Amino acid sequence: MNRRLTPDERKLWSRVARTVRLAPGRVAEIEPEDAVPTSTQHLSAPAAAGRVEPARAAPRRPGPPEDLSGQRRIRRGQNEIDARIDLHGHTQDSAHREVMDFILRQAALGARCVLVITGKGRRGTGVLRSRLFDWIADPGLRPFIAGYATAHPRHGGSGAVYLFLRPKR
Repeated sequence: MNRRLTPDERKLWSRVARTVRLAPGRVAEIEPEDAVPTSTQHLSAPAAAGRVEPARAAPRRPGPPEDLSGQRRIRRGQNEIDARIDLHGHTQDSAHREVMDFILRQAALGARCVLVITGKGRRGTGVLRSRLFDWIADPGLRPFIAGYATAHPRHGGSGAVYLFLRPKR
């Protein structure tokens, strides 16, 4: 049933529409301009000043880009990794040094995906695993790292992390 809103309904709807935020990529359905009253006399001065123009439809973006680096295949366990390091038995300090050296060395060799095995820890929240994310956020390593993901169960599952390295320039 398509019918025009009455002036009272339009007034009520304009109040409701100002309080709602649309989800990204959604566009509000707007009545033609001749059907919407142009007067803002029924609005208070602050509400009239804060009135927003209707959103315009953004051009549709294509779907996600192709996974050129093979990250999806590696996360599924379908491709092998270029190198791995096991941090079992290391202290935080020695593990930090090993990870820094390992990533810099593999980046220089042109590796694209490396596996860092941290272990799960005794209570399921390993110290080395949580510290690894601090270490890779370090300004000295960040330019070399494109991303990371939890390893496939075949490669260690939640006790290991894939680090995806940026291509060598």
